[in-house]
Parts: sequence; C-alpha cells; structure tokens
Amino acid sequence: MPGKRRIHRVIFFPQWIRRHGERTVCFQNDHLDEMHTYRDSGPTYPIYVVPEFAYITLLEHVGADHESVIDVAPGELPPGCAGRSN
Repeated sequence: MPGKRRIHRVIFFPQWIRRHGERTVCFQNDHLDEMHTYRDSGPTYPIYVVPEFAYITLLEHVGADHESVIDVAPGELPPGCAGRSN
C-alpha cells in the first residue's frame, strides 16, 4: 500500500527454515546446491506462517534492474543510509 506508506504481507516458511534460519543467511544464488539439500532433507510441514507489517520510511524510484539497490548486507550499509526517510 505505497499510497499509505505501509506494507502488509505473509511469508510461508517450511519447518527446516524455522529450525535452522542460520542456513539461509547467505547470498543464496552462490549456494543453490546447499539450499536444495536443505530443502530436500526437510522437514517441510507444518508450514511456519510469518505475518509482517511495516511502515515505508523511504520511497524512491531508481529504475528496473538497478543492481546497487540491495548490494550489501545490512551491517555493510554506509553510515546514515538506514536512517534516510522522505
């Protein structure tokens, strides 16, 4: 709901992610074989449902396929970057 500057969504995770979230803290494209192994070994059910709500503090259009929008981990953001708002 960009007009109201709010985000509401629901994420559905398999149990292996709930139990071992640390396995997903990586750039997953570099670890696809490992991700497939985790997925295939499960467990998958019951599905872990995570409702999420947030306020949009910074809204800007930078164009499609702009690779520098999210190109570092949160801890590597430049000073003041996370505090920007409009």
